[in-house]
Amino acid sequence: MKSYFSRLSSMGIASGVKAVLQKTVLLAASTALLTMSFSNRSSANYNVMPYYNPICNCCVSPGTVMNEIFTGTGLWTSQDDFQNDFYVSDLFDKKVEPALQEMTDNYRNAIVAYPMMIGAFIDGQATLNSLSSLQKLNARAMNSHQVSDQICRFGTLTRSLALSEDKSRTVQIGLMEQIQARQLMKDNMNAGDASGDGTTIGRSADKIGRWKQFQEKFCDASDLNRSLDGSVTAGAAEKCNATSDVQQNRDIDLTRTLQVPKSLELNFATGAATLTKDEENIIALGENLYAHDLSVNLGRSDIAGLKQNAKDEQIRKLFDFRSLVAKRSVAANSYAAQAGMKAEGGSESKKYMESLAKELGLSTSEDLKALLGENPSYYTQMDFLAKRLYQTPKFYANLYDSPNNVGRQQTAMKAISLMQDRDIFESLQRSEMLLSTLMEIYVLKEQDRYFGKGIKN
Repeated sequence: MKSYFSRLSSMGIASGVKAVLQKTVLLAASTALLTMSFSNRSSANYNVMPYYNPICNCCVSPGTVMNEIFTGTGLWTSQDDFQNDFYVSDLFDKKVEPALQEMTDNYRNAIVAYPMMIGAFIDGQATLNSLSSLQKLNARAMNSHQVSDQICRFGTLTRSLALSEDKSRTVQIGLMEQIQARQLMKDNMNAGDASGDGTTIGRSADKIGRWKQFQEKFCDASDLNRSLDGSVTAGAAEKCNATSDVQQNRDIDLTRTLQVPKSLELNFATGAATLTKDEENIIALGENLYAHDLSVNLGRSDIAGLKQNAKDEQIRKLFDFRSLVAKRSVAANSYAAQAGMKAEGGSESKKYMESLAKELGLSTSEDLKALLGENPSYYTQMDFLAKRLYQTPKFYANLYDSPNNVGRQQTAMKAISLMQDRDIFESLQRSEMLLSTLMEIYVLKEQDRYFGKGIKN
């Protein structure tokens, strides 16, 4: 190639034409090389004339040759279109297009894979955040809404509390009816048996009946210097006939009869054949406390004479008597109310109260029965709710709980406090009635002192 250009130079061809010819030959050579590389088909031979002429390259204009090649005219009319044959079929379809596809795939994979990784991280983060939120809400729900053992204690210990309160009211009314009926000298209200003095009424009959009951139930032979002990005082006309010491002096011992016991077997059931020991004790104690001396014996003839010959003095005495009974009923009402609160109530909460009592150290059945009775009273249940519950260490251990459960315990304690306030209010009402009755007694004394004085003057 170098010698060829030397010959051209010796022929005197201008340097510009020389440069053009050099570029044309280089282009033709490149085209031949590409054709040899990418096409093995039997087509135009570019190594023969006029494309390859080592003597004269100007026989055919390179531009004309290239135009004929690309357009398929001239000598290449019968040949395939070089542009389609080479650039499209060989170069583009087989080399450029697969390379572009591969490059595009690489770009796409690079572009798509990166956002996919970011999206996967975002999805994972969102999933983890959702799981964390659910776990937090679940833990918060468990912490806020899971009921503690202490809340259950408040709930179980208040079972049948309303029933116990209703029973206490019933016992209070029943005891007051007995106290009032005795003062009004109704039938079968004497403490003696029905075959003797139990069928009569009046002060003397009441004393005789109570004396017989004292001998059989409440007498203690050691009292009164053993005067009623038949084994010591031989030939005594009166002696203790009590065969058990269970009820000794219970008719006068307020502490053992009413104050200390938490639950009493009081129900005054209609149709009961006999009274329970607690009922006998409470009634006997009430007879010694209120209306120890009844009015004088009044017979039917006295009442009939009062009706026929009604005089102001007789009528006044009758109503004075009823006024006295009313004043005594005010005083006895507090006694009956306290006895009613200790009357046996519902049994729904007994087993839970026993569990709490065992935590406090009361393990034997005798201790549990002495504290609770057969059916815990309203007083006993309130004692457990307002006092015993806070004596066990578990109560303070259960305060190490969620704020919501501690708040629930505070609410339960507030409810118990409100119930106590109601009981205190009712007690204050009874105290107010007692004070007003006492004031009325003092006023009546002053009225009696000046009775009729204004008329005489």
